[in-house]
Amino acid sequence: MAKYPLIKTTLKDRLLGGHYPEGLPLPSEPQLAREFEVSRMTARRAIDELEREGYVYRVQGAGTFPTGKRFRQGTFRVRPFKEWARHPDHRTTVLRAMQIEATPEIAHVLQLQPGDPVTFIHRLRMAGEEALVIEKRYVSTAIAPALLDHNLSLESIHEVMVSLGVPLTRVEQNLEAVNLRQEEADLLRVPLGTASFLLRRTTYSGARRVAYANYWVRGDRYAFQDSFEP
Repeated sequence: MAKYPLIKTTLKDRLLGGHYPEGLPLPSEPQLAREFEVSRMTARRAIDELEREGYVYRVQGAGTFPTGKRFRQGTFRVRPFKEWARHPDHRTTVLRAMQIEATPEIAHVLQLQPGDPVTFIHRLRMAGEEALVIEKRYVSTAIAPALLDHNLSLESIHEVMVSLGVPLTRVEQNLEAVNLRQEEADLLRVPLGTASFLLRRTTYSGARRVAYANYWVRGDRYAFQDSFEP
């Protein structure tokens, strides 16, 4: 099993927790390789993903540095799936829907053990012939074992889980700008490195995390707006 997701998760937790002071470099790739008992290539892959997501930046000859605290401001809402599906020009394609073993990173997020069963749903939202949103969702199989029995190209996963007796009590979400990797760029039919929104969403049932989803949203086709009392 690949070890880089666990390295990435550990480093991200350290970065968000202020473990690495701003202005000072992170441990070098050889140092990280020794700490986590992996190859230098594996350590580099974890750093590459953190750089792509904006948590670190590299300075040639000087090392890899934390980008500093991410400022959080405002709130936003995303249209429910059932509203999207209701539009006659909109459709959703299920690219993959299957049970997999939890990777270290997904296990960490869903409070599971690596290798525990997780239901993975990979969907693509289209408007006409234009691909707009990629979704990768992970659901604890023990919580909703019958999830794959439903037509997930038409049904809201949120509503299916509720119908299966899983009360969903809270959602945490984070929106940031990223550059698309090759896989996402190919699915959205845009050039590699195109800017997009990445929405990460964690859903709770009581105190337990039961689902985690990543959405890649085309930045040239979407805008987020809200209204509120000043």
